[in-house]
Amino acid sequence: MHLLGIYSNQDLQGSLSRLAKKLAAVRISGGPRRRPVSCRRRPRRPGWMLKAVVWVLTDRSEPMHVRDIHAAVEALVGESVPLSSIKGGLAKNVGGSSPRFVRVAPGRYALACE
Repeated sequence: MHLLGIYSNQDLQGSLSRLAKKLAAVRISGGPRRRPVSCRRRPRRPGWMLKAVVWVLTDRSEPMHVRDIHAAVEALVGESVPLSSIKGGLAKNVGGSSPRFVRVAPGRYALACE
């Protein structure tokens, strides 16, 4: 399809006109606008903490104590993270059919070999 052929697409033109009408109606209604939430205050996606722990252990490439992992994760994300979340995430992902971490000593963890 030619680039100019896209603009003649009737479905696209119909969708854009419906969108323009909805936007005009929202502007006219004058209702309260939703306040934008900064990226930092938005809830994090599931699994963000485990990704941070994997990042820290990959960067260090040696077993680390839980408190050191916790401090490194906090430095990485730039805000406080509950120590219990780090401990729980590590403990939960040691076992199972595809473990992410290996407990090498009490309170010391490393990445599981794949």
